[in-house]
Amino acid sequence: MRIKGFLIDLDGVLTKDENFSPINGAIEFISYLKKENIPFVIATSNSRYPPEEIAKRMQKHGFEIDSSNIVSPLVVAPEVLKKENMKSLFILGSDAVKKFFIEKSFDVLNDYQVDAVLVGLDKNLNFQKIKIATTALKKKKAKLYALNKNIISKDDDGLLFPGVGTVAKMFATACQCNEDFKHFGKGGEEYNKVIFEKIGIEPENLAIISDDIFVDLGGYQKLGLKTIFVTTGKYTVEDIPEDMKIDLVVNSLTELIGRIEFID
Repeated sequence: MRIKGFLIDLDGVLTKDENFSPINGAIEFISYLKKENIPFVIATSNSRYPPEEIAKRMQKHGFEIDSSNIVSPLVVAPEVLKKENMKSLFILGSDAVKKFFIEKSFDVLNDYQVDAVLVGLDKNLNFQKIKIATTALKKKKAKLYALNKNIISKDDDGLLFPGVGTVAKMFATACQCNEDFKHFGKGGEEYNKVIFEKIGIEPENLAIISDDIFVDLGGYQKLGLKTIFVTTGKYTVEDIPEDMKIDLVVNSLTELIGRIEFID
């Protein structure tokens, strides 16, 4: 495989839990890329923390990265929401995400009288929140957005749960609205624009490393990227559809060292 750089997924590839603890081989692989001056961007759909917080937590574990190496939905969302004149938000998400949007001058309300419902990963999702979001979309005609379009996600205990995109789709179906809701994660038009500008390399000269077969590998393969599936996350080799060709399957990122030919 001949490439010039990488897009690297975060959850399930570099880190394995809420504390961003490293997966075996991840720190060594990032150090290798840094040492060899191989371009990379950590392309994450993590919707619980802004890049600065992610970088800080990863650094504590020994990762040689900073926030400039990371593109997340929170890099993309504020500009788009402001452009579309969304001033008040009901957010399904973490306190850190709500604080982030308040600091970006949005009115974050615990009420259905809002311009938009923004769906993120909310580990405290409950019936009351579901009711507020549904009422905002149905009665107030609020607009639906999602911080990513993930179908399924994996929690720290190894159990699986519906991803942000699946939850957003539930609201779109229930309220018969915004079936084509805009999302700010990987595969989204705005996200892709940011990430390709940041890395500065044509898609056909890049490889994406991910544990997400459908959103990441399937989506970016269509844009011309080489695909590397890592078995350390939420999907297994058995989950790969028969009609999908993955360029490389590895069980550890260290397996990539020496197996990739980099071109100038």
